[in-house]
Amino acid sequence: MVTQRIVDHCLSVDPDRPDLPAHLLDWFAVAVGGATHADSTPAILDGVRKVAGPTPDPESDAAATVLPSGERLTPADAALANGALAHSLDFDDTHLASSLHPGAPVIAAALAAAEGEGPETPADRFRAGVAAGYDVACTVGEAVGPDAHYDRGFHVTATCGTFGAVAAAGVVRGLDADELRDAFGIAGSQAAGSLQFLANGAWNKRLHPGLAARRGIEATDLAAAGVVGAADPLDGEHGFFSGYSDEPNPAAVDRISERDAVAETGRKPYPCCRYLHAAIDGLREVAPAVDPDAVEGIEVAIPSAGVRLTGEPIAAKRRPEGFVDCQFSAPFAAAVTLTEGTADAEAFLRAVGRLDGPPRWDDPAIRRLMDATSVETDPAIEARFPEAWGARVTVTAGGETREASVSVPLGEPEKPMSAAETEAKAAGLLAGSGVDADRLAAVVESLSGRSVADLVDAATAE
Repeated sequence: MVTQRIVDHCLSVDPDRPDLPAHLLDWFAVAVGGATHADSTPAILDGVRKVAGPTPDPESDAAATVLPSGERLTPADAALANGALAHSLDFDDTHLASSLHPGAPVIAAALAAAEGEGPETPADRFRAGVAAGYDVACTVGEAVGPDAHYDRGFHVTATCGTFGAVAAAGVVRGLDADELRDAFGIAGSQAAGSLQFLANGAWNKRLHPGLAARRGIEATDLAAAGVVGAADPLDGEHGFFSGYSDEPNPAAVDRISERDAVAETGRKPYPCCRYLHAAIDGLREVAPAVDPDAVEGIEVAIPSAGVRLTGEPIAAKRRPEGFVDCQFSAPFAAAVTLTEGTADAEAFLRAVGRLDGPPRWDDPAIRRLMDATSVETDPAIEARFPEAWGARVTVTAGGETREASVSVPLGEPEKPMSAAETEAKAAGLLAGSGVDADRLAAVVESLSGRSVADLVDAATAE
């Protein structure tokens, strides 16, 4: 019954989502920015080429584009590359209620599927696939019980993103009801993704959305070829919910036809774990009145799930050794924000050594601030979670204490980034990439009546 509800929604999805252009611009910017700035990019792209199938024949084979280089691979391989690039800076959009990043796997799968159908594929089919993918990924994420899913050691974006990628690719490819059911059934045996990357800042996390996007292409390929998938892959006796969670909530699927998950999804102003964003907002509020050299103590209070990811064990979080470590370190985010006044793309990328200098995690001034930072939860903040991902920060400096509380982080639907902030984020990420930010934004805003080739061309380096 659960799977049928999802299939029915995919077959009748409304692609007219007012917030979709902003999310598409954001996705293309973070994917191209990941290709340009992430330290993992050369290895990931080389690895994708090594595991890729034969280079497609442009005259006869389906192919899709790796951004922003324009390299052509099979749709599955291009989905893997672009999905990984879109998450490589941890700067992609976030759906709080399901605790996942829907855009990275969903848009990568939809784009690869659309290109695989041919360059003249209408952009409206691509938009419909993206809309369906967001709705399915976020619905399955809520239904599996994200906290319990995390407690079992799974990464929601990887696992639930697989189902979103299947929906996106399936809608773009025009699968019928039987084929979609089979594709979801096949995906039930593919959903995977462990949180063990936290142990050493591994690049598994960056691969996760790409792997999910690739699985979406593969599952729909198999289903379209007539492969029979498992019945009831989500709520069956041995299905995804029972196997991956101690507290699933299948009833969450009941509202899939009533939602616009794109509108529910926030966009990130800072390239680090979303649990830290409200705290960064608060620290930005007090930073102008604080001399970093005089700081005696920094207290960061966030939801307990965020404490586990960004504050424990505290000794390790105070001594990050790589980009991913920094993205999941509340002490590092606090130190950067108080010294730079912000933790936006430029400030954070400079601090981790991805712009014009060495990384700063060994800087004595940064280390002193990290050592002064404690990370805990707060009963009031915890009571509002997961509906609100709030934070309270307290900074003591020069004998004075300043406090700020933030209930909703910047970028959430309730507190959206402005058009200027959205464009500035995109322009900053696209700088030096060969992709014209103004041209890309113009194409994204006028997709109706265009082909997917127009969109890819605007996101490819000149």
